[in-house]
Amino acid sequence: MKQNLVLLIVSLAMFMEAVDTTIINTAIPVMATSLEVNPLNLKLALISYLLSLAIFIPISGWIADKFGIKKVFMVAVITFTLSSVWCGFTQNLWELIAARIIQGLGGSLTLPIGRLIILRTCQRHELVNKMSIVVMVASLGIMLGPVLGGVITHYFSWRWIFWVNAPVGILTLLLASKLLPFMPPCKVPPLDKIGFVLFGAGLATLTLSLSMFSESHISILQSLSIFLGAILLLLVYSWHSYKRENPIVKIELLAIRTFRISILGNLLVRMSFGGMPFLLPLLLQIGLHFSPQLSGFLLAPIALGVFVVKPFSMAILRRLGYRKLLIFNTIFIGFSLWSFSSINEESSIYEIVFLTFIYGFFVALQYTGMNSLAYANVNNNDMSAAASIMVTIQQLALSFGVAISAILLSFFSYEFSAHQQFATKIFHQTFVTLGVLTILIGLIFTRLKTEDGQEMIGVPSNS
Repeated sequence: MKQNLVLLIVSLAMFMEAVDTTIINTAIPVMATSLEVNPLNLKLALISYLLSLAIFIPISGWIADKFGIKKVFMVAVITFTLSSVWCGFTQNLWELIAARIIQGLGGSLTLPIGRLIILRTCQRHELVNKMSIVVMVASLGIMLGPVLGGVITHYFSWRWIFWVNAPVGILTLLLASKLLPFMPPCKVPPLDKIGFVLFGAGLATLTLSLSMFSESHISILQSLSIFLGAILLLLVYSWHSYKRENPIVKIELLAIRTFRISILGNLLVRMSFGGMPFLLPLLLQIGLHFSPQLSGFLLAPIALGVFVVKPFSMAILRRLGYRKLLIFNTIFIGFSLWSFSSINEESSIYEIVFLTFIYGFFVALQYTGMNSLAYANVNNNDMSAAASIMVTIQQLALSFGVAISAILLSFFSYEFSAHQQFATKIFHQTFVTLGVLTILIGLIFTRLKTEDGQEMIGVPSNS
């Protein structure tokens, strides 16, 4: 019973954080008009939040151990809630970006700490089921974000998409204060400040360079120079981390084959569909001239797909194993992305609902497989470091996904005149490109062995 209450608190916090990764997507056209900016420029408000998560997540474990998990968790919820209120009061794009960065800081402490609580309170054979619940809740938050954003924007104001976090944050805070057990601080090694600066600067610069590729007024040479600078920073961090006893990100965990494949697969697969919550509302509202409310409801079947697959995900995973599931499911996601290129002015509501439902079904199944496989061969002592890397990669991949989607939209828009900047054909070409890339990414999982991860799903090993 107590474990279920802790799971409830973790799930609630993750849901609140996950919703905010996508809730502004259906409000982008309205927000762009209110803030007097190009809709594509609002990708910075999405990316800044995701990037803030990726930068601060690696030190969240150190902060939690030093000051105590419960205390840090509650401070994180307060930070997230107050910054959400600030987001609703912003008057220009740059103020919104600043508020989103602080909001990401609060979110960065809830995500890995929540996973860490699950990892420390569950047996290894229970991990897939417990983690899949948390992942489903987080995925549901990501999927429902555009729906809530569309409804709130239609009936109230785009500012309320941030203000609604206040009551949810207060409820989470009250539950955590009453139900979370006290977890005292413990001795921690000194924080690797140089490593944190190198790693954070590398991620920030890398994301900035990808965003610059979609800006027509910035030359490719400038964007490429910053991109290479980011790679250099990350290489320097890699060299630095091997000399540290307690690095910010424990890169040597990548020597574990299943962990390495899961991390690489997570990064590339999430990059391919990470921009979908950004692309679909733009297609529906700007390409097809749907209202924010209607476009939000048309994305709701994605969440339905997540719910439908959840009761069967473990059975499917046991039946196919990680290797077959991840290979074929990644290919199915690729074709699902490709299928969105069929949406046009003549498409029926039912066709769009069917496509979004199928997409949500396969994405939820992918999350269940990729997220649990990462911990299959990781020692208990390294679980915290592994969870930190996994969550960092997930958030980074989503920010890359938005940036890459914007790059593709910008690239394909050159084929059309200025007044056709958001013509549906531009979106179609973008979806086809993402679909093909995802199908090719599925080859990564051929590196898995049939027996990989069997202990995680309760299947006896043959060895």
